[in-house]
Amino acid sequence: MKTTTIWLLTSFLVLCFKVYSQELNYSDFTSDSESLKSSFYNNSDYFSGGTSDLPYFQGKHNNSYIKFYKSTGVTVIFDLKSQVEFLKIVRIIQKNADFRFKYCTDYNEPIVYNYQTNSGNKIRFNFNEPRISVEYPSKVNSFLDSNSEFTPVFVCISEGAYAYHTNLRCEGLANCDAQIAKSNIKEAKKYNYRICEICTTEE
Repeated sequence: MKTTTIWLLTSFLVLCFKVYSQELNYSDFTSDSESLKSSFYNNSDYFSGGTSDLPYFQGKHNNSYIKFYKSTGVTVIFDLKSQVEFLKIVRIIQKNADFRFKYCTDYNEPIVYNYQTNSGNKIRFNFNEPRISVEYPSKVNSFLDSNSEFTPVFVCISEGAYAYHTNLRCEGLANCDAQIAKSNIKEAKKYNYRICEICTTEE
C-alpha cells in the first residue's frame, strides 16, 4: 500500500511538472519571433505542423495552439483553451508591458486592448475570446507606425468636445449628445482634439 501511494504521488508530481513546464510566460511574448519558434521546436511539450517558415504548435497537455502568420510582418497567435490560463497571462502582460490604447471601430465588435513590450512587440487581445496576438517589429510595420496619424478615430461634433477616441464604445463618447464623426488622428489634431484619457487607460 505504501509503495502504491509513493508511486501515485510521484506520477502526480511528474504530471504537474509537465503541465507547469508547458505554461507560457512573459518571455514568450518579449522574444523575437525566430527565438520563439526555435524554443517551441526544442520543447517536447509541443508538436508542430505547417511549414518551417510559418509553423503552428500544439500543446500536448492543454491543446493550446500557437500559430505563425505573415501579413505586413510576422504575427503569432496564441489560442488558449483555458480561460483561467488566458486571464493569468493577461495579468502578467498588464503588469509588465506598456499599455497603449483601447481600440474598437464597431459597436458589435469587442474592445481590443493594445500593449507594447520593451522589445517593441505589440500585444493585442480582447476579453471575448482566449486569444492573444503578438506583432513583431518589421520595416513595413515601422513604416505603418510612422503613418499612424491616419489611424481611424471618432470625435463628438459639439462645441464642448475636446477629445478624439480610438474606442467607439468609450464611456466619454457615450456622453456625446451630438453627431459622432469618424476621422483620423491627423485630422482630429488639426481641429485641436487630443487623445481621450479613457481610451488610454486600462480600466
